[in-house]
Amino acid sequence: MRSIIALLLLYAYSANGQVFRPSLPGILSIVRFQNTACNGDNGDTGTCLTETDCNRRAGTAIGPCANGFGACCSFKFTCGGTTNQNETVFVNPAYPRGENGTDTCQVTIEKQPNVCQLRLDFEEFTVAQPDEHGLCTTDSFMVRTTVGERLPILCGENGGQHIYIDMGRGSANPVVLSVVSNGDRVTRKWKIKINMIPCNNLDMAPSGCMQYYRSPSAIIRSFNYGPKIENRSRYLSNLRYTACVRVEENFCAIKWETDSPNSFSFGAPFSSNIKDAQFGNYTELIGGTGGFCSLDDFIGIDQGSNDGVGPGEDRFCGNRLLDSNMVISRSKPFQLKVRSNADQSLNAANSQQGFSLRYVQLPCVI
Repeated sequence: MRSIIALLLLYAYSANGQVFRPSLPGILSIVRFQNTACNGDNGDTGTCLTETDCNRRAGTAIGPCANGFGACCSFKFTCGGTTNQNETVFVNPAYPRGENGTDTCQVTIEKQPNVCQLRLDFEEFTVAQPDEHGLCTTDSFMVRTTVGERLPILCGENGGQHIYIDMGRGSANPVVLSVVSNGDRVTRKWKIKINMIPCNNLDMAPSGCMQYYRSPSAIIRSFNYGPKIENRSRYLSNLRYTACVRVEENFCAIKWETDSPNSFSFGAPFSSNIKDAQFGNYTELIGGTGGFCSLDDFIGIDQGSNDGVGPGEDRFCGNRLLDSNMVISRSKPFQLKVRSNADQSLNAANSQQGFSLRYVQLPCVI
């Protein structure tokens, strides 16, 4: 395709053998842009379009694409806006500056006939922290849709997170995103990229997966994961969702391990009395598994164990992921289930911050 375009730029033959130079609009009419993602000169992502299409759709050209024949078009919108464009970015009104004060910022994403899912990437997201009960009572991010499972209300620090939203095949109803803020003690800032996924596309997340990871290895964090806040739990209450991992070809198991030594703190920890000849007797907060975790919050990994052999456990909680901060599972599909209840009293008392886990898919052994 690139060679053909280059030849068109040099010359073209008419039916009687005469040579003429085609006009640029004529060449652009030959090139078919596929609305593919592109990167602008400023580092932002956009959609590759002709410059005419970008202007017609009220976008902003942020750099060239398609070997200079197209414009990388950015679509940013904010409170009160409506979009039906792929790769649109929802930002706070003063972006890239922050906001403070009380406001409700709402945008609408119109349903397109061939689109079945949305993926929201929280490239930047900072609003107020949850309250002492793990609820988003000061600020909140909400998704309103009539299709699929109910999505959690989010707040706090969630840059780098993503969620999938089911739009349905037959539904024509839009999806509404809302950021509600209260008070002027917090500076809010957000930049959320909206990716529309066509029906039957390989990029679609499996049913029931609110998050979907498509690589042999990555890090999965709980919402609002971060440094400890004394006498306050960072992770949110009333969570019930599943993060799914695409099983790569010729991989038969998955290893979950903490991203750092203390990056698992989810669900009320258990006390263990330690006898040490050098330091004497002391109490250590450890993790739990199975039925013990049903008393409070937990993550679910089917048939998880230290070596991936045998029935293992399906629930993990506390301040440690088994004895070695590592779990191996051979159960497919690879999933991480996240469950938290409405009672955050023990979690706040232990200043629990959630989890940051690295998964690595393990190859099949012949």
